[in-house]
This record gives sequence, structure tokens and C-alpha cells, in this order.
Amino acid sequence: MAFCRHLQRLFAAANICEVKTVLNENKVKMMTKMAIYEKNEGKKMLRTAKYFKGDYVSLAVLKSTIATTFAFIIVALMVVLCNTESIIRQINSMDYAALGKKIIVYYVLALIVYAVISGIYSAYQYDKTRSGIKKYVMRLNKLERFYNLQRKKK
Repeated sequence: MAFCRHLQRLFAAANICEVKTVLNENKVKMMTKMAIYEKNEGKKMLRTAKYFKGDYVSLAVLKSTIATTFAFIIVALMVVLCNTESIIRQINSMDYAALGKKIIVYYVLALIVYAVISGIYSAYQYDKTRSGIKKYVMRLNKLERFYNLQRKKK
């Protein structure tokens, strides 16, 4: 800082040190914002950036379908276990075809509902992440221009 004061006295008309200090502060602020973004949202950003939107949504719907299938099986087993006594009493008089159709209808409805919700949410999440990536790339370009400007001055 003393060196800058000495230079300011020598070149009073051109406040070169102050300009460099402000530029360096702006550069540090930009780099800090970018590092925070990389640390917090960067992991999700990198996972999302690998895919096109349709692929990302399809993968999310596929994961949702698999999870819904497992959840439906678990819930169905819980219902059977909770109603075991009633099922054993009615085992000979049950209409198995109607019961099977009812189970399939519930399964398909659950699958459709969760797939649609998953598709809408993952599309929203993809768009939100893409806008964050655009801001990040803009900051990278701005930082690159800053470095190119410094190289030209030297």
C-alpha cells in the first residue's frame, strides 16, 4: 500500500493503483461467487449438464417408475400382512380375477401419477439448473475478458 501511495504522488493525475485495486477487488469478488456456486450447486449442475432435457426427464421418470413399483409392492405386502386373517377366511370365495384387475388398476394409476409429477418436477429442475449454468458461464466469460485485458496491458 505504501508503494501505491508513492506511485500516486509520482503520477497524481492517473490514479493507476486505485484502478488496479478496484479491478483486483472485482476479480476476487467474481472468483468468490463462482467458487461458492461451484461448491454448493456445482455438483448438481455437473450432473444435469451431462444430459439433454429430454434425456434428463426420461431418466427421472424411469427412476420414479422403478421406485413406485417397489413402493407399491411393499404397500401391497403390508396390506396383505395386516389383513391375513380376513384373507384366509375368504380364500375360497374370493374373485381372484377381479382382485387382480383392481390391483393392476391401482398400480397403473399410481405409476401414471408419480411419473407425471416426476416429469414436471425434473423438467423444472433442469430449467432452473440451466439458468444457473448460463449465469456461471457468463461470469467465466467476464473473468476471461478481464484476464485478456490484463495480458494486453502488459
